[in-house]
Amino acid sequence: MKKHIIIITAGLGMMAASCSKNMEVDNPTFSVSLDRSKLVADTFTYKLGDTTRFLFAGNAGNIAFYSGENGKKYANRQVSWTLGTLELSFDSKAEFGTQTNTLQVLATNKLTAFDSASVVGAAWTDITAKARLATSATVVSSGAISLNGLMANEKDSLFIAFKYTGVTGSTQRTWTITNFFVRNTVDGMAYTAASLANDASYWTRYGNVWTPAAARWTATASDLKITGGGATAPSNTSWIISKPMYAGRLAPDVSVGIKSINEPAKTEYAYKYAAPGVYKATFVAFNHTLDEEKSTTHELIIKVIP
Repeated sequence: MKKHIIIITAGLGMMAASCSKNMEVDNPTFSVSLDRSKLVADTFTYKLGDTTRFLFAGNAGNIAFYSGENGKKYANRQVSWTLGTLELSFDSKAEFGTQTNTLQVLATNKLTAFDSASVVGAAWTDITAKARLATSATVVSSGAISLNGLMANEKDSLFIAFKYTGVTGSTQRTWTITNFFVRNTVDGMAYTAASLANDASYWTRYGNVWTPAAARWTATASDLKITGGGATAPSNTSWIISKPMYAGRLAPDVSVGIKSINEPAKTEYAYKYAAPGVYKATFVAFNHTLDEEKSTTHELIIKVIP
């Protein structure tokens, strides 16, 4: 009986040891270099149009490359928050009728709810005067409308609204808004906070006239539109409001995967920079399992001259 107890206990101990053991991973043995004839001080210099050939030694299961260009910087690989130059732009056209002052462009960071009372009572800032608006069926670009100063801080939200007013007694105007963008430009990189293509299903609309359906705002991936009624149509006050935009949120920069664990070792990587400038090229080589990851990072300063 004792013999059986000892065997069972030992077996349980071996199972526990086996279950607690993590899958081990080796450190990547990876390094990268460039043609030293291109080296001036600590910077490798190339002419625009040249191919930059990165030479590899050692090996790693996976290799990722950040070129150092806008949107591809290793230092910006995580979500961050910064307010740079914040601007709204859109195109508009106004068809039919001669009624004036029928479209307002409004902004607020203090919309507490999406019910109609909250929308109408919100502390809206009228930015219509900053925009160039159409006066006919000829499409007009609004120009860049500054939104700086409308957000309390980089993590604040922002809402844009178009408010339409049509009055009974004469033909009401039809408005179409296209190419709507809100962009936050930081260090020369424009981050899109809102666009028609991405946000068609996120617009919210309100109005006092709902028949016919064309008398209310519609939102698609290509335009915002409201169709005015004829001279006998009732007066119409209609709103369409954007989603809450967190314009200060900067999406993380991205790398290019140049080797996966399923591929054989690589000896080089060729890249051509598209514009003059100084770039910090970064390679991240890593091995990983479900339990562990080990990595190494290599940076090279590259100058591209005209």
